[in-house]
Amino acid sequence: MKLKYLGTAAAEGMPALFCSCENCEKARRLGGKNIRSRSQTMVNDDLIIDYPPDAYAHSVRFGIDLTKIRYLLVTHRHEDHWFPQDLRYTKPGFSHPAKDWQGMQIFGSEDIRADVEELQKADVRGIGYTLIEPFKPFRAGKYTVTALKAWHGTDHPYNYIISDGEKTVLYDHDTDLFTEETYAYLKTAGVRFDLVSMDCTNGGLENVNYRGHMGLESNPVCRQMLLDIGAADEKTVFVVNHFSHNGTFSCHEDMEPKAAALGFLASYDGLEIEI
Repeated sequence: MKLKYLGTAAAEGMPALFCSCENCEKARRLGGKNIRSRSQTMVNDDLIIDYPPDAYAHSVRFGIDLTKIRYLLVTHRHEDHWFPQDLRYTKPGFSHPAKDWQGMQIFGSEDIRADVEELQKADVRGIGYTLIEPFKPFRAGKYTVTALKAWHGTDHPYNYIISDGEKTVLYDHDTDLFTEETYAYLKTAGVRFDLVSMDCTNGGLENVNYRGHMGLESNPVCRQMLLDIGAADEKTVFVVNHFSHNGTFSCHEDMEPKAAALGFLASYDGLEIEI
């Protein structure tokens, strides 16, 4: 299985919109891996996680033909992860996909359904929707996917377990440490993760009293929770992702060595990992 991180920033991007803080000025000055777009990840060449406002830019920068994406998993309704307006351009007159285009199936919570229904009323083509429930595995082509309840500021935020039958990934973003229900499920699911991608929005901030994100302080705690129940082991690859200019060490130049010292890879836009 191959993961490609297309966007690795929180909602404001990095450097952030309208911001002149030290982190943003440093990112502008250094460029390269320090420039981060809004969060999106591709699995192999046919599944993407989230559809942010930067999805078009990602498709151009990384040479992605969006008509080849068959499955879209939406984590939650915040617009840096879900920007359905761009899907209107599948309408006749705006785009001319190949005749063999198979469309894209969107999987998400009840929060997402009304948005997709509005798109379908607007005569979009090739966009389907499947309502999913937490802790109930479902199929997306060759993938078996399970939604987990996350800690975040929407009604139904999800994280995802994604398996292709050989490798299994936990995509654990825009969330704090596991909810009680999610951890109870993981204890009994009998799953072992080959890769775990964790939220790190808080960066190096300490003693953050906010339910909704993690950072380098809580990432090792989350990893240990998985190790304790056998859901991860010494072979599991751990990655931190989803960085904010409000968190210390948010520039890649600063984050990479700090994360490495704790046993984590630090993502950046364009990072590709094959497991």
